[in-house]
Amino acid sequence: MCGIVGIISNQPVCGDLEAALVALEHRGRDSTGIIGFDTKNNKFGQPIRGAGSSSEVFRGKGMGELPYTLAIGHNRYATIGNNLENDAQPLLIQNPGIAMAHNGQIANYLSIREQLDGTYSFLTGCDVEALMLAFAENIKSCNNGHSGKEYFEKTIIPAMAMTYGAQGGIKVIGAYSAVAIIAGKGLLAFKDPHGIRPLGLAKRTSEGKVEYAFASETTAFHYLRGFHEMRELKPGEVIFIDLNLNLHSSTLLNLGEKSCPFESVYFAQVDSNLRGEQVYDARTKLGFEISKVYSHMKDRVDVITPIPKSPIPASIALANTWDKEYGGIVARPSHSPVRAFQKEEGARGKSIDGKFLFIKSHIKGKRVGVVDDSIVRGDTSRAIVARLYSLGAKEVHMFVTYPPFIGICPGGIDIAEYDELLLKENSPEAIEEARKTISATTLNYLPIESVLEAVNLCPKTACLGCTMGQYPFDMSDYQRFQKLRVSEREMMLTQ
Repeated sequence: MCGIVGIISNQPVCGDLEAALVALEHRGRDSTGIIGFDTKNNKFGQPIRGAGSSSEVFRGKGMGELPYTLAIGHNRYATIGNNLENDAQPLLIQNPGIAMAHNGQIANYLSIREQLDGTYSFLTGCDVEALMLAFAENIKSCNNGHSGKEYFEKTIIPAMAMTYGAQGGIKVIGAYSAVAIIAGKGLLAFKDPHGIRPLGLAKRTSEGKVEYAFASETTAFHYLRGFHEMRELKPGEVIFIDLNLNLHSSTLLNLGEKSCPFESVYFAQVDSNLRGEQVYDARTKLGFEISKVYSHMKDRVDVITPIPKSPIPASIALANTWDKEYGGIVARPSHSPVRAFQKEEGARGKSIDGKFLFIKSHIKGKRVGVVDDSIVRGDTSRAIVARLYSLGAKEVHMFVTYPPFIGICPGGIDIAEYDELLLKENSPEAIEEARKTISATTLNYLPIESVLEAVNLCPKTACLGCTMGQYPFDMSDYQRFQKLRVSEREMMLTQ
């Protein structure tokens, strides 16, 4: 669930690119990077990449003074590889001149490496390299256009058709949205044929400056201000903006939307717009759904509190609807707001000490209703329930705004093995065992139908991999990748 940004303009863009990446830090803090293109001298600038957040890596680098009018950037949450520094994006290949950054996961990563072995040398353990090299190989056989519309129609469209698997070439399977610089040509952005991961386009014009920007979430556009004509790319859509700032677009292979509902429930910032509504409003609706589905629980709780920060809107809605006292857990001010899912196993439960403040007056002697956005491994939930009991809670009732997480995610969440999940199936018996594991009085999940309604999706338009084991693409090669990821994580723990 990385953050990607691409900007092209008639004036320098790296200051805006840095600001957009800071706005997207919630999507990844393992590493970050920027690559710009010098359109006057027709060459790439020196990549600026490193381990850590964008606020840390770019500090003191004078990004706003860089001359590039075309650049892409990336915030990484690592789901592959074992070297955060070396695997930082964007990546660059000088021949045929492509720089690329992506959000998601390439499910047939190992297969692509095998197909390209001997043709290219893989220099990282990052799966965007497979996507970039597959596209590079495909574009070599389609390089018939010179510039602008001709280049888009004769080179990019057939190369992307190969990449999507619509015709010949090296096919890329998985959940991915991407931005890329094509040397001497322009800025490219595209989504996989199911549109699983978000990517938006916006435009800004002021005082002679024209600027097109792509970003994983509209919160980046809001942060920069002045952007308009915002829209989400369609599944399988390819957009190319040439060096004369002409926009070219084509939807090459739309296999039906399968958006990730977890984006609205957890990943995205509350001011971002997804599928026609702000994320804050979607999460508020999740709270209303809890109040309806679990109306019989109303008189079993005295106070409602979120596990900050994603479930706050749902918690407020639930407390107001049930006319209950609100509060008990608040986010601790922190200079390192790393989200629990980004931590190593074992550190997630311990992270509550650095992340949360517990208000004893709202807890002692109370039946506490705790609202969380999801439970994946259960480490954080177990630690919080224990802390609430230690502060005098009489009962702890867990309300979860996402259905039981019962499947691995091949689209951008680092779950290498089913055994890591708190739940392996969505059944009353399994949920009862999970309740005992985290020691809650009750454990109450929203059903998938209620979640999808709240986030403006339906079973036909949502990826249901992690909730129902129904994946929108071929998973056969990803099974091999799981074994690789297990060994990578073991290696990282020993470093």
